[in-house]
Amino acid sequence: MSEPSALHVLLAPVGQLSGNGQLRETVQERRKRDGDQVPFWYLSPELVKEFDLPGSDMEAVVAEELTAINWLKLRFGGESCTAQIDMDKLRKYATGLPPEPMFRDIGS
Repeated sequence: MSEPSALHVLLAPVGQLSGNGQLRETVQERRKRDGDQVPFWYLSPELVKEFDLPGSDMEAVVAEELTAINWLKLRFGGESCTAQIDMDKLRKYATGLPPEPMFRDIGS
């Protein structure tokens, strides 16, 4: 594994970032535009624990660019911070897309 790098993180309760599917679309667009190695990762609650990030029942986005995290924070809310994270480990374990949108039955 490589040396940990200072990366920017956006943390939020599960579903706040990924619930409506817009984050999934954002990740897909970035990968289509910049390739699969773009330094922008979604972390499920299990991966948030694996990478020793704070909180329980949290999801996260990790990025090299602070502007990406700031934009997501404005769009979705959440708390931002920086963390020392091994980018090779991210590339190995955090390549999945955010989950499909959660649709709710609003009928009566």
